[in-house]
Amino acid sequence: MTTMTCCSSYSSSSSSARARNNPAKKSVKNGKKKISHFPISSRIRAQSLSSPSGTSSSSNDAKNVSSGNKKTKNNTNNKNTKPAPRRKTAKSSTTDSDASDFDVGKEKEKLKGEALKAASDAISLLQSYEQMQFLCNTKEDKDVKEFTVPSTPVCGAPVKIFLDASKSSSLRENSKTWEEGVTCTVGFNEWQFGEAVDVEMTQIPETSWFECTLPGGELSAEAFEIEYVFKTKSGDAYENNNEQNFTKETMFPRKTKKELLEEEELKRTDKEDEQNAAEIISRIQTSIEERQEKSFTKFEKYERTIFETESGEKLTQGYATKQKIAWNKAQNPIGGFACSSLKAHCGFSNWMNGVEQVQEMTPIAPSERFPADEQNCWFEFIVQVPKFATSVEFVVSDADEVSWDNNESNDYVVAVENGNEAEDWLKMQTMLAAELKQKRKQAKIDEEIARVKAEEERLQLKAAAVEISLKQQRHIITCEPLTPQAGQKCTVRYNKNNTNLSFAEDVYLNGGFNRWKHANNLPEPLKMHKPVNPETDPFYTIEIDVPSDAWMCDFVFSSGVGEGAQYDNRGGKDYHLPTNGSTEKAPPLHIINIAVEMAPIAKVGGLADVVTSLSRAISDFGHHVEIILPMYSFFNSSPLLGAREFETNFDFGGCGITVTKCRVEGVMVFFVEPSNGMFARDAVYGWNDDASRFNFFCNAALEFLLKTGRQPDILHCHDWSTAEVARAHWENYHHNGLWKPKVAFTIHNMNYGQAKLGEAAFHSQMTTTVSPSYAGEVSGHPAVSGNLHKFHGVRNGIDPEIWNPATDNFIPMKYDADSVVKGKKAARDELRSRLGLTGYGDKPVVGVISRLTAQKGIHLIKHAAHHTLSRGGQFVLLGSAPDPKVQADFNGLGAQLGGEDAGFFFAFDETLSRLMYAGCDVIVVPSMFEPCGLTQMTAMRYGTVPCVRATGGLRDTVFDVDTDKARAAWEINASTNWELDGENGDCTNGFSFEGTSEGDLDYALDRCIDAFWNDTKWFRSLQARVMRQDWTWNKPALEYIDLYYQSIGK
Repeated sequence: MTTMTCCSSYSSSSSSARARNNPAKKSVKNGKKKISHFPISSRIRAQSLSSPSGTSSSSNDAKNVSSGNKKTKNNTNNKNTKPAPRRKTAKSSTTDSDASDFDVGKEKEKLKGEALKAASDAISLLQSYEQMQFLCNTKEDKDVKEFTVPSTPVCGAPVKIFLDASKSSSLRENSKTWEEGVTCTVGFNEWQFGEAVDVEMTQIPETSWFECTLPGGELSAEAFEIEYVFKTKSGDAYENNNEQNFTKETMFPRKTKKELLEEEELKRTDKEDEQNAAEIISRIQTSIEERQEKSFTKFEKYERTIFETESGEKLTQGYATKQKIAWNKAQNPIGGFACSSLKAHCGFSNWMNGVEQVQEMTPIAPSERFPADEQNCWFEFIVQVPKFATSVEFVVSDADEVSWDNNESNDYVVAVENGNEAEDWLKMQTMLAAELKQKRKQAKIDEEIARVKAEEERLQLKAAAVEISLKQQRHIITCEPLTPQAGQKCTVRYNKNNTNLSFAEDVYLNGGFNRWKHANNLPEPLKMHKPVNPETDPFYTIEIDVPSDAWMCDFVFSSGVGEGAQYDNRGGKDYHLPTNGSTEKAPPLHIINIAVEMAPIAKVGGLADVVTSLSRAISDFGHHVEIILPMYSFFNSSPLLGAREFETNFDFGGCGITVTKCRVEGVMVFFVEPSNGMFARDAVYGWNDDASRFNFFCNAALEFLLKTGRQPDILHCHDWSTAEVARAHWENYHHNGLWKPKVAFTIHNMNYGQAKLGEAAFHSQMTTTVSPSYAGEVSGHPAVSGNLHKFHGVRNGIDPEIWNPATDNFIPMKYDADSVVKGKKAARDELRSRLGLTGYGDKPVVGVISRLTAQKGIHLIKHAAHHTLSRGGQFVLLGSAPDPKVQADFNGLGAQLGGEDAGFFFAFDETLSRLMYAGCDVIVVPSMFEPCGLTQMTAMRYGTVPCVRATGGLRDTVFDVDTDKARAAWEINASTNWELDGENGDCTNGFSFEGTSEGDLDYALDRCIDAFWNDTKWFRSLQARVMRQDWTWNKPALEYIDLYYQSIGK
């Protein structure tokens, strides 16, 4: 039996070329289709192919063909048959893992044999047209256009392809289909293995079906996927599945798509590492003389010797020889006055492989050569010089690696006698290439470890957010057991003293399940048992039965039954406690965000980040979230939107509307494009007709929902730009078919479109703004003051995947809370190097990342620069001013203060912003008002301590280390007594001030800098603490979900 020949290499770059060469074969975009790796699900896939007797489902069809419609009786007289006993096996001398691998291999081979036999049997049973005709007729009522036998092709087995030409609009209407016949063009692995083959198909008599057998007799083991399209023999008409091709994954390929890609990537990176090694060795060879000139056996500076070799000569090459270097600490503050231990961090050949040896430096006993006086305080360390090294570089740190001396960024360079010959350089190049390959391999492992760790952290933070939200209710309501068990009894406990029912003598429980939708809700209020000893346990109690299919318990409490009773329903949200062990799952809410911004594809401000991150967070809690955006013309050049697909079109507002869709950041996004060119602009805002354009978009979005029959639970609109949704829905669409949705409205900025904000606040069922404190500050604003009963403050969050120092490729060293000291040290060094700052003394770095506007407190930003320098710190600023006068003022400040302790960068640079978040010790945010603010939360994610003015969202996220311990404990850990919580009780995370004067800022900034200078170890622990706090969207998402349910009355 012959086999089709395929190439043995794989490249992801040629499929598009294949598609261009043949209009019938327009491939799916590279990388979009997931290929299953067979061993993971082998049994499932084999069972889907095979019947219990080892034949495929297609084979069973074929058997029915051979015997007509005659059905055979199955042996049903086996109810009492016992399963065969499992055979005991002798103990193997191999390890458990070896045995396991061996068993998996044997099982795979067994399944492969069964699959090959099933596929061959299926083909052999389709030898006559009568048999094939019957099989095709079984597909008629299933609206099948094409299929293969076997349904999942097996490598090493024959494959038949069938087509019903009557179900192809392009082939059905073309007379040549029926006159000339049809050809099937077959390719493999996204058209990249071998040449595509045209296979003539045969029409099955008296049917519209055509069939062919894959040429070569059996499917090549190289094929992880088959692609095929159909055409008339003359090529006049094609059937290519709407340019997506017909594709089938195969079973038991030699290598999966993923494995082939990894193989090609490994070849590429190996070659790259070899080239890099050759370039490094070449640079070392050409710079030997220059390096020798910069290296010393004895180095003098400041009129004293700083280091010298023990021998007084150049060091010699070879690990076997341990050689000493003496270093003079005199008048160097590193390690303190009474220092007895330092560290030498050594590299070789101009740091070719970075730091390779870290050696302890110990004091040298005073002697004639190494005296002890004001100019001499000598330490020594041992170094082992590699065979190929041409110089030794070292820097010095204290024992804790907090303070460093790198010879003012020049490092200390020790001379080495170069004895390398030509063959030595070749050996070095080979060794270096191997080291580079190993480092790349390790980096990949580290990256995967970081990814897994980040995912574990995400799940832990998500679970902790749920726990904290429940814990913050336990001073009012709790259960025994703490989490109700579905199908069991539980005791509900309620403390009236912390509610509006504190006056009540009796308390009644009104209970239900599954957001009050369960058939067995409590039929009437239950009178709760009074506490036996109210002084020690003030909780009222009642026992209830939790149904087995209850995923949520719902409670409202009252002072009585009927008229005159007062109720505690948690401000309209009711009390809800999730259960464990339910036989049912909670149905998801369907939320549609209608907005004009979305990060990263249409980002102007913070609104874009909220739309994206909130949507992802709500989805992560199991709900169905979608977004509707205008189709801006600049989207056509976005690399993230290349996979947009057509959704629908309709007429509205005197023009045609086309709606396309694409998944962005894991969320399905619909793009509304009117034919009148209303959004054919190169930016989101900036035109006189912005208001009318966005109003049109809002109505078109609602029309899209109506036309397509969508009935979401929530329409969530944002700011003045989509405030129109609230009014238009209730006035134009609710009574005309869009009956189900309720409207949520979020105000991100109160300064624009205030009339539209007020209109939306009136029509919406819930209105939010971006932090609780800001909600209180603006509660008197006319836009919301009349609707405070449905006005809520919910803080924003940050996306932990975007802002994560453990995976950030834009900082010099990835780190987490456990390695924050080293990670931030590396970032500080890089930041200082980039901005030209000195590293001497390792001063505290105070940073500002901000737009330079009056809102951001520009007078305090200027003062922070001066004051930080006066306190011995370093100041860095990243930002720019839209007002030319303000910018000119800051340009002058930069010219005045810029130097070795201050750096100014007046432009937006995301790479530098990440380096500043990681490299700064303190971030200053002195805003006059701040609805929420993301800077302080992002800074804490990177272990940078915030120093802020206590306003808006800054107050809700930064808790002063001296004055906010109780508030911090409640907000972070839901603790009512931080002093009893041990080492985790202190949850404070920064320094804050109330006023707007320079003296007010000094109150916070001085305490912060004092803490750094007076107790650096404590300050570093504070940096680790802030990193561990959760400022993601977990908690805000839960609050939004609660408000969504409240809006729809659940």
